[in-house]
Amino acid sequence: MKKRPGFTLAELLLAVMIFGFMATSLATIYSTSNRHMFQNYRANIVKTNVGVAMKAVQNQLSIATKLDVPAYNASGNTLAFATNVDQLTGCYPIYDAPPTNGIDTPAWHYFCIAPDMTDPTINSLYYHTGTIPGGTGCGAASPSTWNGPYPAFCGPGGGGTVTMLVQGAVPNPVFFSRRPAETVMVNGAPVVVRGITERDQVWVSIRSFWSASARGFAKSQRDVDFTLTSVFRVQKYAW
Repeated sequence: MKKRPGFTLAELLLAVMIFGFMATSLATIYSTSNRHMFQNYRANIVKTNVGVAMKAVQNQLSIATKLDVPAYNASGNTLAFATNVDQLTGCYPIYDAPPTNGIDTPAWHYFCIAPDMTDPTINSLYYHTGTIPGGTGCGAASPSTWNGPYPAFCGPGGGGTVTMLVQGAVPNPVFFSRRPAETVMVNGAPVVVRGITERDQVWVSIRSFWSASARGFAKSQRDVDFTLTSVFRVQKYAW
């Protein structure tokens, strides 16, 4: 018999242990990086949706001329207003210039909270909008008037063109306010924040909350809770 080089049992066991350690380390690194990637992706989606929703509110409020809900010195989770409709009398159009990118077209806008279309266990922020039929301008002897109605209910089928802006919409404590101050929760404690100072302003706070435990990811993911708050002013001549 010839002697051939080989491995002893101890060397073989040591090699298996080293390989097992390396495989476990690689699997742990992959699992951790994958978990962080999805966490960051989900957080970015939530932040993007809230940002888009806030931009939608800003764009429409910037051309609003009739602000109905919430009333002055009140707050709630519904925002209702119209464009090119007089605030006091409801006559429209205020001016008869040819529509420019939809800005001059009399229209109503409605932001509200309702159960999500795909998951009724959470709420979503919806945006309804619709044009107001053409009428006789405010300068006429008998002008057309519009004082509603707004959608019969919030969500698909409620009225007008409906867009879902934010899933997991959670008021903190409300989404829209025309009060001088509001009390919001910060790290579980109530904090009084400044609201609005003039009648033509609206305080907007949009919050989206994604619950890891409610989605079955309590062991691998963290909750995502994001809020944007701002104050917007409507067109001055409406007041």
